[in-house]
Amino acid sequence: MPGSAPIDVAALEGRRSISDYPRPASGFASSDARSESDSGAYEFKPGAFAPETAIDEQISDLERWAMANLARDRKDKIRYWVLRGTACASAIAAAITAGFAQPRPAMVFGALAALCVAVDAAWPSDSFRNVHRRAVYDLRELQNTLKLRWDKVRLAHPDAAAPQRTAHALALLDQVQSKREEIGKYLGSAEASPGIKR
Repeated sequence: MPGSAPIDVAALEGRRSISDYPRPASGFASSDARSESDSGAYEFKPGAFAPETAIDEQISDLERWAMANLARDRKDKIRYWVLRGTACASAIAAAITAGFAQPRPAMVFGALAALCVAVDAAWPSDSFRNVHRRAVYDLRELQNTLKLRWDKVRLAHPDAAAPQRTAHALALLDQVQSKREEIGKYLGSAEASPGIKR
């Protein structure tokens, strides 16, 4: 209630401070911790896990996920060009050696070309690349949106201990969670159906 002194939760029997709750690796608060913070029963003490820390960690997690998708895209590109380049070069070499009446090298080059084509057909990569680029774009956009909205909250509520900051942080984390689930769905769908363009 406005004007009342903050509740000393450490003195309440069976109650814990928000920093005592186990925090998942995703950076989201547990449902117990969230329900307690929603009720305004906790105040953040210096050094405790505060909304500022939660938002910063979420931005860092999003950056790590974006970098992982960039690395996957780069790896798929390298594999794409190695397999197709080797298949093309081997087919050309097989044709040239066959023209010079060298059947054994022609067979070796032909077999290598066929192997590269078979591997590329069984493990396609061109459908993945667009999905990973889309994920990087969505993750970077989510990072920028999260930072912009949190900056607005900090300007509107300069006091780090203001309960409005916690409420806004929880709302932002809920939005981030739903967007992350959406990105995870289309990435998982592409991984489960390689070679099928959606």
